[in-house]
Amino acid sequence: MEIKKFSEFSTAELTALWNEGFKGYAMDMTMSVDAFVKRNSDNQLSMEASIALCDNGKPVGFVMSGFRTVDGRLTAWNGGTGIIPEYRGKGHGKELIGAALDLYNEKGAEIALLEALSENEPAIKLYSKMGYQLIDQLRFYEQKEGLRPDVFAGDAASSYQFRFGIPQDIQRLNIPVGNMPWQTQWENIVNGESVIALDAQGQVVGFALFKRVFDSCGEHSSTALYQCRTVKATEEEVDVLLKALLTQVYAPLDKKVVRRTINLPLSEQVLVRILEEAGFTPWINQVHMKYMLND
Repeated sequence: MEIKKFSEFSTAELTALWNEGFKGYAMDMTMSVDAFVKRNSDNQLSMEASIALCDNGKPVGFVMSGFRTVDGRLTAWNGGTGIIPEYRGKGHGKELIGAALDLYNEKGAEIALLEALSENEPAIKLYSKMGYQLIDQLRFYEQKEGLRPDVFAGDAASSYQFRFGIPQDIQRLNIPVGNMPWQTQWENIVNGESVIALDAQGQVVGFALFKRVFDSCGEHSSTALYQCRTVKATEEEVDVLLKALLTQVYAPLDKKVVRRTINLPLSEQVLVRILEEAGFTPWINQVHMKYMLND
């Protein structure tokens, strides 16, 4: 058995490895070659930093990875781990994760992050044994019906001004990212949008990152929320401010489109409560895990 870089294989070979490695997974992860390439680009995954475990040259397992500087610290992200069925249960997962962590150390990363489906207990157990620690629970919420115009307390938005723009506008605010999941950070939201809330003095008090999807006829079909955060808001202001931001993100509220959240940290209890009260229901549950390197 040996470790090889993804860059040593063709895109078609890597797509086949991905599909075989996720065979029998709790969700259908099957992708076409084009979808595989797009996912890698959107998630800023590296072909040089992604590795495959090979048996006599045949790739049988993998860890995909990307690197990004977050709050001044080089951070690695596990963008997918899989092993083809006939090689599972033989200790190869430990071998792969160990090799990936070695690579992260070599590149000088200080933090490694990953997400895993909450029901994937074997994987979570493996990551824990390798030194990853649980830092949060994540949830995808979904709402498929139109919302009442006053669902987020109708006049909540009247206290603020809103500035719409692109995800990069959030980066310019220099707000610490903290433990936000990789896929919800502004760099990952391709063709996304931002909305920044300003108080009466023109000070930034909150923001949201989201993405609207339109069908082939140009009709708005869905909206996904990636972040919705307050900035220097008092405890009394948080509820009203979050509702005001959600009103902007999910507008028009009475239109019947699919509304989702992506990897919402359950530690954001006020936001979770507001969404659940509005009729958003759980769709996917994940764990968020962190490994501190070079400690």
